[in-house]
Amino acid sequence: MSRLPICLSLAFAFSLLAQPAHAQRSPLETANAVVQASLDRIAKGSPSWRAALEAIRGTARRAIVVTSDQVLVADPATAGRLDRFDDTVLAEVAPVPRPDSRVDVVLVVINLALLEESHRKARSVLSEFEADLDRILVHEIYSHAVPYLLAGHLSGRCPDPAAGERATDACSIRRENAVRAELGLGRRTSYGLDDLNITRRPRR
Repeated sequence: MSRLPICLSLAFAFSLLAQPAHAQRSPLETANAVVQASLDRIAKGSPSWRAALEAIRGTARRAIVVTSDQVLVADPATAGRLDRFDDTVLAEVAPVPRPDSRVDVVLVVINLALLEESHRKARSVLSEFEADLDRILVHEIYSHAVPYLLAGHLSGRCPDPAAGERATDACSIRRENAVRAELGLGRRTSYGLDDLNITRRPRR
């Protein structure tokens, strides 16, 4: 997705951004119960995930996880006009840098409605939906948001595969696969949606 989320559109998200550091209980914040359940599953099963969050906790930096209806995005092609999140994109990460490129907040956007609708059409069982949501959050948070937060700077960027690069050699996929192995979510070998249940499951 070429457009970047630039502002949160719900009052709760603004309040999270304004929350003083000492009030933080976790480096990951969300007001969505489905997303929170996924974050809890991942934390329970992955020592690497827990260690990373513990390292971030002492910095007062944080990732705010919101659903796609809670953000507005700016499209550079239309002089920064605000628009809704692209309803064909499952997820996106946007660091919120300061003028000196320091990063204290990363916004993680999950298109939960699209994922739920895709699983409804595939007639998935709940465990298949949950596994896909966990995979997506592991990629967006552990592969992308966490490196920014650990570095506290845009230089912490962990990129997706470049053109011609093997997916498994890319920073983001290597990090994702480390946590996937701990969670039993399979190993990702390509960049795309091929490993998700919504694409592997035959239509019935």
